[in-house]
Amino acid sequence: MSASPPPTRPGMMEPFRLREFRLLLTGFIVGQSMMPLQFVASIAWIQFVADDSVEIIMVGAIGTIRGLGMIGFGLFGGALADRFDRRRLLMVTQAVAFIANILIAVMMWTGSGTNTDLIIFFALTVVASSAHAIDGPTRNAITPEILGPRLTPSGIALNAAAMQLAMPISIFASGLLIDHLGHGTVFAISAFGHLGEVLILAMMSYRTVFSAAHIAARQGQGAGQAVRDIVAGLRYARSKAVILWTVLIVVLMMSLIMPPTGTLGPQWVTTVVGATWSEFSYIAVFWGGGAMVASLILVRFSWIERKGLLTGIGVIVMALGFVVFTNPPTVLNAMLGNALLGIGMSVAMVSANATLAHETPNEMRGRIMGLIFLGMGIAQAVGLPLGAVAQALTMETLFPPLSYAVLAFLAAIIIFRPVILRARVPQHPPEPIAQTVRAGRVALNGAANFILRTAPNKART
Repeated sequence: MSASPPPTRPGMMEPFRLREFRLLLTGFIVGQSMMPLQFVASIAWIQFVADDSVEIIMVGAIGTIRGLGMIGFGLFGGALADRFDRRRLLMVTQAVAFIANILIAVMMWTGSGTNTDLIIFFALTVVASSAHAIDGPTRNAITPEILGPRLTPSGIALNAAAMQLAMPISIFASGLLIDHLGHGTVFAISAFGHLGEVLILAMMSYRTVFSAAHIAARQGQGAGQAVRDIVAGLRYARSKAVILWTVLIVVLMMSLIMPPTGTLGPQWVTTVVGATWSEFSYIAVFWGGGAMVASLILVRFSWIERKGLLTGIGVIVMALGFVVFTNPPTVLNAMLGNALLGIGMSVAMVSANATLAHETPNEMRGRIMGLIFLGMGIAQAVGLPLGAVAQALTMETLFPPLSYAVLAFLAAIIIFRPVILRARVPQHPPEPIAQTVRAGRVALNGAANFILRTAPNKART
């Protein structure tokens, strides 16, 4: 029997040949490209209405409230993605996000920053972030199902590249739009991105396909079954060292670096560095630009199997970005630091997601992907306690030494847990070849069974 031909490297644009992936990606761009507008507008509004003595704490509270929603629904969202049709689940979460963000915009237009206004703002923020926590793992579980093993690394990298292509424009526009249109109008504009995504998802013919055994096993309903699903996902992650440590290093990276550079990053740039909101747009675009370039390179070289090594490199580059961003607090360092932060985050997240998609079966994929979004929720939730410490010590006193400590800590984990670096995502043959090989194996097995069944009868005759 001749050996099967070696797998061919997928082209950069090959996933676009599939209509379902094109629609999924387009909806993702439309919905997610508006997220920077919401985040920056929230910070600008808090700075406008909050007292100077609690301003940093209140900005940190934005991240914490968003994080609580993501923590509360991150694992739950993954369990839902492994139970219901994933396309319909995406449509529901985007519709909820649209309604919540429109109501926030109305509050900004009509409110004056009273305690009641703040309560409404934070309550609606929890709802919007909870929807995002369900949306993330669901979307990441759909991509491998649509593309198959061979094109999944390219598809994940294209998802990141597409988002990063839109994000620099969104980030750049955020400060300018806030200066000219106001917080409420910018929030309202961003909300319609979620509605646009619902309309695009409605055009897809994709429906989630689970195995018969999985369907039979998930017949239980209610909160108890959801908890059992989550526990099963955690047990599976714990049983696989590659999954466990890949998730942990990404969660730690996000939890330690994102709060000071993401949640409190605009505060750092506009107060410590001394930039205006319009100047912030020019500085922040380097994060999105760096991430976009890194994502496009990952698409081009999606065939590289050493995804674990790429994950480790991405984590270290992002930690170095934190160091450059804060040492010393200058416009140039903020730009260079943002570029490294974007590059590192994109490389780490894309490579880690490709590893998890490869290591996890379809019926468990939503819950495992949900662990990554749990880390993002933790990163957001750290904003309030970090903001309180920074309010007491000042950010310029706290952040520079913290950046070096984070770099040393993450590097030590990668060195002492080499299973992270050893993770591989092997290349797969094109689908027609893979199907031929599977068909050949089925035929050989059938022939062997036939021979074994008939041989004894012939012997007796």
